[in-house]
Amino acid sequence: MKWSATPRLPAVVGLAFADGHLRLALAVRTKAGAETQRTAAAPLTIDLLQADPELAGQEIRNHFEAAGIREKRCVVALPSSWIVSQHSAVPELSAEDTASLLRLEAEKAFPSDPDELQIAFSPQRSATARYVTQLAVRQDQIARLGAVLKAAGLRPLSYTLGPVALAGAMPAAGEGIMLLLLEPKGATLLVAAGGGIAAFRTLEATIDSEAGENVINARALARELRVSFEQIPADLRAEVKRLVLRGEDAMVRSLAESLAAWAADAGLRLEPVLLPVRPVAEDIVVRLAEGRLRDGPSALEFLPPRPSRFALLLARYNSRRLATAGFAAAVAAVLTLGAFGWQEYRRWSLRSEWAGMAAQVAELEGVQSRIREFRPWYDTGFRDLTIIKRIVECFPDAGSVSAKSLEIHGSVVTITGTARDNASLLRTLDQIRLLKEVQGLKIEQIRGKTPAQFTFTFRWVGNTGT
Repeated sequence: MKWSATPRLPAVVGLAFADGHLRLALAVRTKAGAETQRTAAAPLTIDLLQADPELAGQEIRNHFEAAGIREKRCVVALPSSWIVSQHSAVPELSAEDTASLLRLEAEKAFPSDPDELQIAFSPQRSATARYVTQLAVRQDQIARLGAVLKAAGLRPLSYTLGPVALAGAMPAAGEGIMLLLLEPKGATLLVAAGGGIAAFRTLEATIDSEAGENVINARALARELRVSFEQIPADLRAEVKRLVLRGEDAMVRSLAESLAAWAADAGLRLEPVLLPVRPVAEDIVVRLAEGRLRDGPSALEFLPPRPSRFALLLARYNSRRLATAGFAAAVAAVLTLGAFGWQEYRRWSLRSEWAGMAAQVAELEGVQSRIREFRPWYDTGFRDLTIIKRIVECFPDAGSVSAKSLEIHGSVVTITGTARDNASLLRTLDQIRLLKEVQGLKIEQIRGKTPAQFTFTFRWVGNTGT
């Protein structure tokens, strides 16, 4: 039986803060997967980043109670305006080198030090190159949001991007999409290609003075959209075939008219999504909650890692931790000093022992050198005679091949002689080659024919035999 290390959640709340509103969706696990039981939306009177966390948490808790939601575990869609992104081409490198490269790119592109950011990575791959998009949010914003949720009695399981939860927002590699989410105060652009996020940015609203307040200037937004699209690498841009617009009907229709000609020139199929579909903000929290129950954690995670229970325990008992650390450091210092002291004592004792035997060692070394010098004169193996005997046995008894001289220089043997004919000489050489101690037999010289004078050499290796 296979056991899961992560417990299955029975229910979870999708949570989003956008445009000064709080949106909730309670999803529960079912046999078919997950379904949403309740949704709610309410305006926020307090700025999450400016107000006291206790006051902001109390307001959120009041909205939960008004909606009849008691579940504390939640997945949170971060406001799109908090996210900054950076897109980089990444060559084929090791994991360590890739991390270093992305660190350098983050230092150049982001307005804050990477150590002050919570960064998520979205890789892409085209037919010719690899890319990585770094999406970052400031850690102080994450900490502020965590304090507010804690004051509200909530337990966040995930901080992620809301738009990626929408249906079709993250297609497979080779099926790129541009998704533009329209709101009265701005828009969010998500470009997915190569199996990841190729671009993510928020576009500020510019009010159309002719149409009145709270209506985005379609021409200005269309210009920003075209610029953002052209900044995507050409190989990823070639995968993008659809431009999906979602938002209020009036804004979607207005922008669709402004983008129709450009979309056709860029090879994009314009797909305005009109009512009666679910509003975008509500759709995001619903799909976040159901997706967490059905598919597990999001691939883009901005929730800082939680410390272990052991680390929390040590932090809780700070003085005891310091005392333990100090005692451990003192013990380590004593052990280190003891080890060095023992090492010095052993070196001193060995030097004293050597001083006592140095004269005897010098005398023995002198005897050994004299033994090595005179050992050849007392060789009882009769090596040279054995070599001569074994070679003579290879010569024919009829005297067709005879040796005039045989010289032995170390392991090299040189033989000079005469042969009545070449055939007899070759047979003799073959007999010599058959000896296992003979290596590298080489004919140095042959002169004349009848008789022929020859000289050949070889090396004698191994035991001489008898």
